[in-house]
Amino acid sequence: MSVSKTSTTPSSALPATAPVSVPAPLSAIHDIVQQVRHLRQVLQDDKARLGCFFGAGCPLGIYKKDGSGSMVLIPAVAQLTKQVAEKLAEKDKSSDPATVHRQSWDQLSQECTSDECKEPTVEDILTELRTFIYRRGRSKFLDMSKEQCVELDKVICGLIAEAMKKDLPDHRCAYTRFAAWLGGIHRMFPVEVFTPNYDLLFEQAFEKHSHPHFDGFVGSREPWFDIASIEHDVVPSRWTRLWKLHGSINWEQVTEGTAANARIRVVRVARAAAVGQVMIYPSHIKYDQSRRMPYLAMLDRLRSFFRGDPGKRRKDADSYDEGAPRLIVCGYSFLDDHINEVILDGLRGNRKAQCFALMYSDLASHPRVVEYASAYANLTVLAQDGAVIGTRKGSYKADPTALAENKPWLDSSDSAGASSSGAHCKSYLSLPINPLTDHRYSKNHFFDFHAAVDDFKKGFFCRLYAV
Repeated sequence: MSVSKTSTTPSSALPATAPVSVPAPLSAIHDIVQQVRHLRQVLQDDKARLGCFFGAGCPLGIYKKDGSGSMVLIPAVAQLTKQVAEKLAEKDKSSDPATVHRQSWDQLSQECTSDECKEPTVEDILTELRTFIYRRGRSKFLDMSKEQCVELDKVICGLIAEAMKKDLPDHRCAYTRFAAWLGGIHRMFPVEVFTPNYDLLFEQAFEKHSHPHFDGFVGSREPWFDIASIEHDVVPSRWTRLWKLHGSINWEQVTEGTAANARIRVVRVARAAAVGQVMIYPSHIKYDQSRRMPYLAMLDRLRSFFRGDPGKRRKDADSYDEGAPRLIVCGYSFLDDHINEVILDGLRGNRKAQCFALMYSDLASHPRVVEYASAYANLTVLAQDGAVIGTRKGSYKADPTALAENKPWLDSSDSAGASSSGAHCKSYLSLPINPLTDHRYSKNHFFDFHAAVDDFKKGFFCRLYAV
C-alpha cells in the first residue's frame, strides 16, 4: 500500500501577480521662471507678429466679482449636451402638434455610445445625425425620415445658439481685461485673434473698450462677408483681426433673387441669426464643412499667419520679425483635426514660428498635444505639472533665487484667488501667463498691467503680466 505524499509547490512556481503600471515621474528639467520671462518678452514685443488662439475653455475663465469661482457663463460641451437634452424634453411637452425630439435624441445618443465613447456629446450626436442627412436616398434612420432629421438638426442648433447668447458681466473680467491690454500697446503688426467659439464675448469686450476690430464683414446696415477685404487686408494695424473659425451665432445665410437666379450671401446681423440659417457647425463633420466659405477663408487666415504674405512684406520685414510669428493657445484641447492640421503645417513650414500651448491641468490629460510637441521643437506646451519644451518632456524645477527676484508680483496678497499651494514651483506657476485671465494690480506700482490673469484652481494655466 502506497502512501501519498503531500507535495509542496515552490513559491517560485506560483503565478505571479501582474505589477501595477505606475507612470514614471517626470524629471525636473524645465526652468519655469525662464519660460515666463520668455513669454513676457514675446507678449511685450511691439515689432513681432502676435496671434492668440482661444478655445472653448476660455469662457469658463470669467469669474464672479468676488473671485470665488467661475460664473460658467457659457457651459462646456458636457454641460451643453445635458442642457440641450433637457430643452428638447421641454419643447416636446409644449409643442402643438406634439414632437418626439427627445426620444430621437436618446436614440441617437445610444447609437453613438461605444467603448471609446461612453458619454456622447452634442457634437457626437450631431455628427451621427448629419451623416444620415447628407447620405443619398430616402430610407429612414431610427424611424426618422430625412425631413425629420433636418428639423431635429435645426432645433438642436437653435438651442446651442440660445445657450451662447450671453452678455459679459458688468464687472471687469478676463475678456474686458484682454481687450484693454490689446489697446494699450501700439504694434507694428495687428494682433490676430482666432477662435472656434460661436459666442459674441470678444465682440462685446472690444466694443466696451472702443477697440476697433475687423472680422471679414463690410457694410453698415447689414454687413456682408467680403473675401476680397480679407485677402487684401489693408485695415490699419491698430485694428485687431478677429477670425471665427467655426462661425458665429450672428452670422446668417440669406438667399436673394429668384429661384432661377438665386444668390446666397452670409451677413452679420445685430440679433441672433434665424433658426435654420445660423452659420455654426458644432459637429465633427465641420472638418468637411469648414472647407466651404466663409470657413475656408477663416482657416486661410490661420495659414497665412504662419507663412505671411510675400506680396505684402515690408522691405525691412526681417528686422521686424515678420517671418517669426508667435501664437499663444489657450482653452483649446487640440481635438479638432482640421485646426491641428493647419497649426502643425504652419510650424513645419516656418521653423521661425513659435507656438505656446497653455494647457489646463496636467500633461497626462492632454496626450495629443504632448505627442505633437515631442515632434515639433517650435511647439511649447506648458501645463500644471510640467512642460514639453524643445521636444523634451519634464516637470518644473524650483529656483529660489528667481522666485525671490519676482517676489513683488508673486505675493499671494497681490494675487487674490491664486493657488494656495505652499510649494515654491506651484506658487509660481499660479502666476505666469495667459492673456485671458483675471487680474489684481500689484502693490508694486512698477507693474502697471493691463493684462489679465489665470490660475489653476479656477480655470486655465497661469497668469500673464504685460508691463
